[in-house]
Amino acid sequence: MRLAARTVLAGLAAMALAVAVAPTATAADTTPPTAPTNVRVLDVTADVVTIAFNPSTDKGGLKWYTVHAGTRTQATTSPSRTDFGGLRAGTTYSLTVRAVDKAGNVSAPSTPVTFTTDPWPAVPNVQVTSVVGGDVSLSWGRPSGMDPYRYLIYDGGQPEAVINWERLTMRNLAPGTHSFTVRGWHVSGTLTPPSDPVTVTVAPRGTDLMAPSPPGNPVSVEEIETYEFDTTWTASTDAVDSSSSLTYDMLQAWPGGLFTSRYGVVGTGDHGTVTYAVRAVDPHGNRSAPAAATIVW
Repeated sequence: MRLAARTVLAGLAAMALAVAVAPTATAADTTPPTAPTNVRVLDVTADVVTIAFNPSTDKGGLKWYTVHAGTRTQATTSPSRTDFGGLRAGTTYSLTVRAVDKAGNVSAPSTPVTFTTDPWPAVPNVQVTSVVGGDVSLSWGRPSGMDPYRYLIYDGGQPEAVINWERLTMRNLAPGTHSFTVRGWHVSGTLTPPSDPVTVTVAPRGTDLMAPSPPGNPVSVEEIETYEFDTTWTASTDAVDSSSSLTYDMLQAWPGGLFTSRYGVVGTGDHGTVTYAVRAVDPHGNRSAPAAATIVW
């Protein structure tokens, strides 16, 4: 009996001690940090702004800051210098900064600062490297500070071709004078201004001035396993030349219109990237109107 009583008393004593030393519950932190102040622009390029600001204060400790401009948001832990990228060239932005503490509380926004990104420079050194019959080759340099996703080539201000490197051969162009300019297209959706034009004359290749009929029923179908496209169409006809002598240009939609992504396809089918339209070309350089393709994803 004495042993059992001692055990019960010891248990009660331990429980009392545990209650005595149990920590007091801490109230949840619901107080936001102070707003960052003195947001200032240190540098601006065509797609990046560099900022600094005075840090916020918070009794529970800060986690990070969020920078906001346009539709973009970026986290940072560096009030002294932060590069904020992905901006559009030649665009005015209003930028604010918020602080976030360790409990997830968000401060009010800072006073906004306004800035305008630089425009992209024009594509440099566009030149004709060769003219062979109706085939004209161009080359150019990369715009300073820009990594273009594509280059868009224009003939007399009208869309002509698209390419992703600094050279291109345009095939079987129509006789006459052509004035080419090049623009770089950035992934942000902005374009460089047109380059200086370069002019070349393509000599006639016969007396035929009749364009072929547009290709019939182009369809561009994506292959599920490879994500590539098979494009097919019905052959065009021509008043002078046989259907077997015609070639076809594959066209894609880029800013400003339809651009040739592939010249001189033989037959009535092509395997590669998505095609938005197809046009027929006869041996003399006469081109049909583009026939819009049905795209099956």
